[in-house]
Amino acid sequence: MPIRPALVILLLAGGAVAYLASLGPARVPIPLGPGLSWEAPLWVLAAGAFATGAVLAIALGLVRNLSRAVRDARAFEGEETSAAGAELYRHGEDAVVAGRPAAAAAAFEALLRGEPGHAAAHARLGELARARGDDAGALRHFLQAMRVDERPETMLAAADAYGRVGRLDDAVALYAEVIARAPGHLTALRALRDLTAAAGRWADAVAAQERLVGAAEPRERASEVAELAGLHYERGRARAAAGDPDGAISAFRDALRVQPEFLPAAIALGDAHLATGDAAQAVKVWERAAEAQPALPLLSRIERQRREEGRPTRMIALYQAALSRAPDNLAVALALGRVYFDLHMLDEAAEQLEKIEVRMPDLPVIHAYLGAVFERRGQVGEALEEYRRALRALSSFEWPHRCAACGAEHAGWADRCPSCRRWNSLRP
Repeated sequence: MPIRPALVILLLAGGAVAYLASLGPARVPIPLGPGLSWEAPLWVLAAGAFATGAVLAIALGLVRNLSRAVRDARAFEGEETSAAGAELYRHGEDAVVAGRPAAAAAAFEALLRGEPGHAAAHARLGELARARGDDAGALRHFLQAMRVDERPETMLAAADAYGRVGRLDDAVALYAEVIARAPGHLTALRALRDLTAAAGRWADAVAAQERLVGAAEPRERASEVAELAGLHYERGRARAAAGDPDGAISAFRDALRVQPEFLPAAIALGDAHLATGDAAQAVKVWERAAEAQPALPLLSRIERQRREEGRPTRMIALYQAALSRAPDNLAVALALGRVYFDLHMLDEAAEQLEKIEVRMPDLPVIHAYLGAVFERRGQVGEALEEYRRALRALSSFEWPHRCAACGAEHAGWADRCPSCRRWNSLRP
């Protein structure tokens, strides 16, 4: 009710109370001190009490109306500020889309002057800073955004910024916090894996990748398992480089447990056994791997050991068995021809090499070996012709390999494709 009508009503009611009280002759003694009192008429007390209540009611009404007015004013001011902030944010977004980063940054900074805690504006400024290479500025804005907005996207952006400025432990801690809140967050797990792998923290990378394997969709699991095998392999290489052959052997075995056909781990596991002086165990590892995958790096290592043992017939049997398991593998077929040549079995070598020549007539190494066979036989003319054919090809004598993942061709085998960085992907 408005104040003025309420005041009139109260005054009228108070006058009525005073009038009614004056009709009675009663008086009420009011002590004022020792031996002193005042007998006040009842109507005076009634009117006074009513007036006091009326004054209090009016005062409370005034306070209530005043606070409502203040609240309404603040709400109106907030609406105006919010509307202005929304307009500035929209201008910034439009500038981003238009490819005008400076104008976008100016709009977001103007918004922050009015609303310092605007998380979205801080996040956008962080993205703009990262795009122009200002990693420290990006980190500052992402951390400001995190004070208000702790969504995973904001935390991931801040963790990435930590990594870019070299604060690895802070980045790892933030990624771990995201994963603790959402254990199956694939983006956080991959980012944590990549960051720790790049820093050579293979144990942390393996732990993240193991969780990725468990959280991945079935169609992605095979690639994630291959990545896990690769990380175990890299952990083994790091242990071997640090002079810890036992740790290296354990890591390489972990890689083969995850992916039994992981060729680099089989090769490195045998090498690690050989480094400890256990040549028999090294050959056993390589032979077991060659039964499933008769790859040249395995066969050449076994051949080297057989040569040191002085058992040439085992070398022939080795390549013959491998060729029987992979008859289309011309790299193995060439290796058998080379072994025949090394053992001075020239007729067998020539026959084997000519079989390969039919299928790959322009491969220089074939003609180089055929030339050597003819030379040993004393057939100089034929030898020179084969040497000429080899030189005309102008290529390496090493057997070429192709990456099964990206299709890139390389001069020889490697544990990791130089083009796409996939492990265990090069094939002859």
